[in-house]
Amino acid sequence: MALRYIEVKNEILRLIEGMKPNSKVPSRQWLCKKCGVARSTVDKAIAELIMENHLYTMKGSGTYIKEREGLSTITNFGVILPFIMEGGYPKLLNGIERYASKRNINVIVCSSENTPQKQHNYVMRMIESKIDGCIIIPSINSEMNHSFSLLEERGIPFVFCNRFVDGFNVPFLGNNNYYGEYAATKHIIDVGCKNIAYMSPRKYSTSIERYYGFMTAMLDNGMPINLEHFLHDNVPLEKLRYQAAEIFSRPDYPDGVVCFNDTMASYLYPILAEKGLAVGRDVKIIGYDDSPICDNMRVPLSSVSPKAEEVGYEAAKVLMDIVMRRVEEKAGLIRLFTPELKIRKSSSQGKE
Repeated sequence: MALRYIEVKNEILRLIEGMKPNSKVPSRQWLCKKCGVARSTVDKAIAELIMENHLYTMKGSGTYIKEREGLSTITNFGVILPFIMEGGYPKLLNGIERYASKRNINVIVCSSENTPQKQHNYVMRMIESKIDGCIIIPSINSEMNHSFSLLEERGIPFVFCNRFVDGFNVPFLGNNNYYGEYAATKHIIDVGCKNIAYMSPRKYSTSIERYYGFMTAMLDNGMPINLEHFLHDNVPLEKLRYQAAEIFSRPDYPDGVVCFNDTMASYLYPILAEKGLAVGRDVKIIGYDDSPICDNMRVPLSSVSPKAEEVGYEAAKVLMDIVMRRVEEKAGLIRLFTPELKIRKSSSQGKE
């Protein structure tokens, strides 16, 4: 009968058979639990696999699969986004593709539709597909994040973009939402608006960061704050439109609106048209995301560019560095990009 450590060694060989070179082997704690053995047994099995050139270790990082001749050099990245065609997500995806296309990287894209269950299902599918790494914009709802722990257990590196999830020491790349909305609000003040509203269809971490930027700019510039002109809650779309229409039915309707995103801004256009108010003349509007709809609106929409394409490109670069073990310390990297104002007719000083 084979010694127990040899059985564990063979189990590890079966486990890594379909994994790529330089992929991280599951933790020794995980292997102990899976094989039902003591730590010393796993250590002995791994030591022999290192001697036989199947594995190698990096101090303070873990154990990895050694490069072997004849294996494919193609790298597979998974990308999980809340949506593929909304907001700044197409630009972020363009950035990922721009990096991947020149480096023999396949990109598998999935849309969670901001649903925790779909996000979980796609993470599991990525694990089953033996991807080399994953770029994730987590869903707004924080449920079912244990699937990210499974990525860690399987040694699959991943990075978060735009939104972070507590408890994971992985790279985060996003934009400075506070600064972006501060700059947007300062612009609306500078073009002469005196009665400024803030409107968001959701209340969660990103919208709260932008709201803080808005409020700070208002206070810094001594602007009056009318809470009756603020929409910042999780409400159905029809109720949101009704509330916005109510605001613009009042005699003291806002002459400027800072919107959480471009989609929220687009909701206001037909509402203002019904009230006989002209965008850019009677009411100045600025959105956020600099999405493709900005140039296609009847009055081109001013917006804040979160530099999504740059974020996507850098996220892919950081992930590749980790996959190839080029820079270990990137595990806890946090990088914020500085947003940029894109001024169009919806908030210009002149008339339409």
